[in-house]
Formats: sequence, C-alpha cells, structure tokens
Amino acid sequence: MTEEAPVLPVDRRLLGALARTPNVVRAARQLGIGRDRAVYRLRRLGRLLGRPVATTRHGGPGGGTTTLTALGRRLARDAAGGRARANRWVGEYRRGPPPSVDLGEGRSLEVAFHAHERHSVTVEVDPEAWVLARHPVELSARNAVRAIVAAVRRRADGTAVVAVRWGSGTVRATVTVGSVRRLGLAPGRRVVLYAKATAVRRVD
Repeated sequence: MTEEAPVLPVDRRLLGALARTPNVVRAARQLGIGRDRAVYRLRRLGRLLGRPVATTRHGGPGGGTTTLTALGRRLARDAAGGRARANRWVGEYRRGPPPSVDLGEGRSLEVAFHAHERHSVTVEVDPEAWVLARHPVELSARNAVRAIVAAVRRRADGTAVVAVRWGSGTVRATVTVGSVRRLGLAPGRRVVLYAKATAVRRVD
C-alpha cells in the first residue's frame, strides 16, 4: 500500500453498502453505479492496500454474495464513524454580502445557500472537504480557518483524521498520511484550513 493512495469517498460508500447488503449488484444500485464499476473499485482497492477488502461467491438464488473481509469491515466502520463525526455547528444566518453563518466567538463561515436574516441554522462541512496548509495561501475557497492541531489519528486506509482546535470547538479534516508527513502535522502545529462556501451544507 502506498501512503498517497487513500480510500476514495466512492469506495467508502461502496464498502458501507456492502456491509448492509452483501450483494455487489444491489450495493452498486444503491450508489447509482454499475456492477462492473463496483467490482473494479473493490479490486483496485485491494491492490492498493495489498489485501482484499471483499470476497465473492458466485451462484445461488441471489446471484452470489460479496462478503467484506476483516479489512473491508474495518474500513466500513471507519467510514461510518467519519460521517458521524462530521463537523456540525449551529449559528445565525447573515445575508451579507457575502452570506455567512455567525458561529459566535468571532467565528463565521461563508455559505452559498439562502435563509432568513438572523435565522438559526445548522451547518456541516465534511471532513474531506477541508484543505490544510501551514501558512495562508491564495485560493478560491472563501473560508479560511486559523487553528491549532490537537490530534492526528492514522487510519488503515492510508488517510489520517486531523483534529484542530477552533475557538472552543473542534474541526476534523481528512488528509493522506503523506500530507501529515509533508506538512509536519502534529499536536501544537498552527495551520490554516480552507473550505469552499459551497462545501458548507445546511442540514436543518
């Protein structure tokens, strides 16, 4: 396995679907992709990780079963845990321009959706939507969060979850293990997180 080849979001969703439905055709249908693409994703992932993530038994009334290996089940659990720990905040909508959500403590996030002025809204940013940098850089992303690394947790799929302190709260970002090494990410490191306004989703 190479550190620069993490599990992609589509692979995480596929593993999660197979954990619920041990049939690759039905799992692929849940994701809106074809069976052949699903099989390709599973084989590709196994090659990248050096071990299979699923085994297939052909035949039977259901057309065969695809069962996750121990590695596949662990990756599926990691994916489910990552969704549960997605960054979520409650704030007050401000029309702008540009529109934003005031989160208190001098924190705010620019957004691309519309709501009533000063209406309470809940927003979320997927951990994989953040881009980390050690120093401010010029990007199209409208949100720049200055924070301090609190913890780095490496995962079996070649990625790492970086938890950073932002005010009294925590932001979690998913990066490759290679990026952790390249940026020297460790507790106490000051970083800047970037996210597009379109990545800030309203969830209430």
